[in-house]
Amino acid sequence: MLDERLTLAAQLYQPCTLGADIGTDHGYLPCELLKSGVCERMILADVSPLAIRRAQAQVEKEHLQDRAQIVCADGLSAITFPCGCVSIMGMGGETMAGILMRGQDKLSGAVLVLSAHTELHLVRQAIMDIGYHITKEELCRSGGRFYVFWRAEAGAEALTDEEIRHGKLLTQSQSPLLKEYFAWRKRVLENKLTGLKCAAVPDEAALAQTTQEAAYYAEKLKEESPC
Repeated sequence: MLDERLTLAAQLYQPCTLGADIGTDHGYLPCELLKSGVCERMILADVSPLAIRRAQAQVEKEHLQDRAQIVCADGLSAITFPCGCVSIMGMGGETMAGILMRGQDKLSGAVLVLSAHTELHLVRQAIMDIGYHITKEELCRSGGRFYVFWRAEAGAEALTDEEIRHGKLLTQSQSPLLKEYFAWRKRVLENKLTGLKCAAVPDEAALAQTTQEAAYYAEKLKEESPC
């Protein structure tokens, strides 16, 4: 059974003949997509030999060897045939943005399902820079923390600096988790501010940016809880 995070990823997936899960780790998501018939075939890719062994074991356990191609490769270089949908999850935003920028020629218009642990603005910027646009931006909570998921499709859309930083569709969503997410982000940023202020040599730019972001979420919380 998939956890909340992988369940949301599966719900956002585009049904297709060939899908690819980049950074597959244990291979749970692509195996579920194959079993449920969302994808006829899947590429399971990871740069880690240990992850590849885990994915291989999961594929064999589910008897999906004839429909799964397991590849030890860096990023989108694993894709050798056009895919209908590509998922990338479980990594930092800077790493994910780099994968998208370096491998954009491999996408061939595939629908993207993405979720980064950190630096979400870098992923939104990369989505825009490769000529894609976000069609869904959704929240889930798993293992005591929040995750933002994107479904992105080919076709450029310009975003404002604030939309890149905080999300256009996310802040407009009716998710029941939104208020809790705002409060969580505010706490995370306030803790970061405490650390920045204690540094021997303060990073003034980081202090200013973090202060601005914390104030943004404080204001969003007020909007969600009007007096």
